[in-house]
Amino acid sequence: MLIRALIVFLAVLNLGVAAWWTFRDPSPAAAPVPPPLGVARLQLASEAPAPEPQTPPDAAAATVARCFSFGPFENDAAALARTALEPLVTRIVPRKQEEGEPQAWRVYLPPFADAEAVQAAARALSEAGVSDMFVVRDGIEAQSIALGRYGSQTAAQRRVEALAGKGFSARMAPIGRGAAKVWFDVDAGADFDPEQAQAAAGAPGHEEIDCAPVP
Repeated sequence: MLIRALIVFLAVLNLGVAAWWTFRDPSPAAAPVPPPLGVARLQLASEAPAPEPQTPPDAAAATVARCFSFGPFENDAAALARTALEPLVTRIVPRKQEEGEPQAWRVYLPPFADAEAVQAAARALSEAGVSDMFVVRDGIEAQSIALGRYGSQTAAQRRVEALAGKGFSARMAPIGRGAAKVWFDVDAGADFDPEQAQAAAGAPGHEEIDCAPVP
């Protein structure tokens, strides 16, 4: 009899504990403690907002860039043609070549934007161990750098390749006995009108070219 009463008591006690646990009021959550002034709250990696995709800054410009070559101009008319073309384009690079059977080949870096840029390039060449160079100050190819004259195309090509190995994009051009002709390679936008530019510069002709060779 005593054992039965004990069993009933324990059952009632368990039911009471279960009822209390089920229907009890949850304790209020502790309020977050604000960090000291000037100290940022730590943020979990999962709480950080996803970064927005970014478009490379030059992507839009690369899709609309157009490049042309205007010429050839006689040496004395080239300066006037350049003056007419410069306001219409974003970059202009003169390219000078003598006519006739090549007697030699020259290697050079085409004209830079200004004297400061060409001096920076000359310093970089010197630091790379290139001593055979000359900064051109005047004429249609002012602000360019002459990098040597060679008796054969093969020798000039070796010089260009050696400079490329040092990180410099040099060019080579034949030297003939005839009069020099000048072309202007230009970098322009999508709305550029090459026919209008040709008329303004008095160019004999023009052609669209790959933008990669225009420095």
